[in-house]
Amino acid sequence: MDDSIPKLYETESVPFERKIIHRRYQLDYVGFYWLIAELDRNKNLAFGYANLNDDQNAERGYVSIEELLENGAEIDRKWKPCTYREAMESIRKERRVIA
Repeated sequence: MDDSIPKLYETESVPFERKIIHRRYQLDYVGFYWLIAELDRNKNLAFGYANLNDDQNAERGYVSIEELLENGAEIDRKWKPCTYREAMESIRKERRVIA
């Protein structure tokens, strides 16, 4: 995992919309994705945003990277770090969602 991802709680004072999203994991066939802003490398535990195919099934919180991978999620290798706000704009365009 990339050393540039902040440790858990390291960006606690940054408003979520301005947090840098360093990684995206996804299960394309069901439309699930996870945006990673912070990471505990020892526990492989991340903080970020999870969307389970619609905004009603979305939340900020903690997720085990190991569990994501065990359940078939894949890292988006084309992902470029950006703010949460920019990430959501990009994802809406990808999915052709009108906000």
